[in-house]
Amino acid sequence: MGSYRRAKKEDCMRSSKKVMSIGIGSVNDSFESLRRMCNDKSNELIKSLDLNAGEEMEVVFWTADIPELICVSKITKNESGMLSYRLDFTLSTL
Repeated sequence: MGSYRRAKKEDCMRSSKKVMSIGIGSVNDSFESLRRMCNDKSNELIKSLDLNAGEEMEVVFWTADIPELICVSKITKNESGMLSYRLDFTLSTL
């Protein structure tokens, strides 16, 4: 009989990074316009999200018409309960 490792309860309960995908704008919009849209939507999201302290969420922004990656917004909640985000445009395919 082959070796079998039973999963530990901690392995199942360990929180993984949350991910959300949003289609916004068009490939015909200027990059500055798309950047503003992503910034505005991230501001809107941090007002309604419920994350635990130290938890992180990634929001992937795509153009709505032809899916091209615009950016990834990394939203975190610090120990004092404040939500913040950082937009990362380094992976953009536009």
